[in-house]
Amino acid sequence: MARTKGYDPDPLDVPPIFQRPSKPVEMIRWLITKYMWPQSSLWIVIAAIVFNFATPDLSRFVSLGVDDVALIWLRNIVLMLIVIGGQHWWLHIKRAQGTSYKYEQRWLATNRPSFLFGDQTKDNMFFTLVSGGGIAALYESIMFRLYASESIPQLSSLWAIAAMTFAVFWIESVHFYLNHRLLHVDPLYKWAHALHHRNVNTGPWSGISMHPFEHVFYLSLPFVFLVIPGSPFIATFCLVYLMLSPSPSHSGFDRFVLGPTTVHGGDYFHNLHHRYFEVNYGMLLLPLDKWFGTFHDGSQEAHEQMKDRRRVSAG
Repeated sequence: MARTKGYDPDPLDVPPIFQRPSKPVEMIRWLITKYMWPQSSLWIVIAAIVFNFATPDLSRFVSLGVDDVALIWLRNIVLMLIVIGGQHWWLHIKRAQGTSYKYEQRWLATNRPSFLFGDQTKDNMFFTLVSGGGIAALYESIMFRLYASESIPQLSSLWAIAAMTFAVFWIESVHFYLNHRLLHVDPLYKWAHALHHRNVNTGPWSGISMHPFEHVFYLSLPFVFLVIPGSPFIATFCLVYLMLSPSPSHSGFDRFVLGPTTVHGGDYFHNLHHRYFEVNYGMLLLPLDKWFGTFHDGSQEAHEQMKDRRRVSAG
C-alpha cells in the first residue's frame, strides 16, 4: 500500500566522528546526549533489573531443562507486554499525541488478509511473543548453561563488564547489518524476511515481528560471546536490547510528546528502510550503509540516487 505522507524530519547525517572532517569531541557529545540518552541507557537499566530481580540463579542452569527455558520465556512475555504493549497503548490505542510526529497519517491495518488474523497488531504480537520471546529464551538459557558449566570465557571485573556492555551496541551494528543484508537476498527474503516487511506502516509490535527463521539470525548476538569474554548479564542485556529496542524505532512516531516536552522516539533511518526496502540495512551508529553505497538520509537527492541505482540494477 502506498504511503500516506506524514511527518518527515530533517535529512540525516552520519555520526560526527565519521563526518569529514572528523569531529571526535562532537562524537562524545552525540553519544551521550543523542545515542545513549534516553533509550540506550534505558535498555541497560531494564536489563539490570531483569537480570537481578526476574532471572533464575545461574546454578539452576547447570542442568538445563525445558522448565528453565519456559520460565525465561514467560518472563520475556511479561516484559514485552509491559514495555512494548505500553507504547502501543499510549500511541495507537489512546492516541495520546494524535498524529503529531507520526511518519504516516494512517493507522495500523485492522482488516487486511495479508496479516495473520486479518489484523496487523494481533499478527505482530503473535510473532513477537511466541517466536521472538521463545527463541530469545532458548538462546539465553543456552548461554547460562555454558556460563554455569564454565565452558566459555567470562569477565569478572565490573568495569570490564560495563565496557563490554557499551561495546555491545557497536558489535550489534555489525551483526545486524550482516544478517539483515543476507535476509534481503532471495530466496531468504521471500521465505522469511518478507513477513517483517509487510509492515510498511509500523507500530511498536512490528519491531521484532519476524518469521521464526529470521529470529534465529536476529537474536543470535549473544553467541558472539562464545569466542570473546562476556558474562551472564551481557547475555541477558543482548536479548533484552534485541527484544525491546526495536519497539520505539518501529513505533511510527519520530518523537514522543510528554507534557510540555518531547523525547526521541522512532528511528527515521530505519523507517526509510521500511519505505524503500533497498536502503539503510544497518544502524546509524556505525554507518556501514554509507560505506557500501546504500545510505538514504531522507533527502530528495538521496532518493534520486536510490532510483538511479534501481535503474542500473534493472538494466
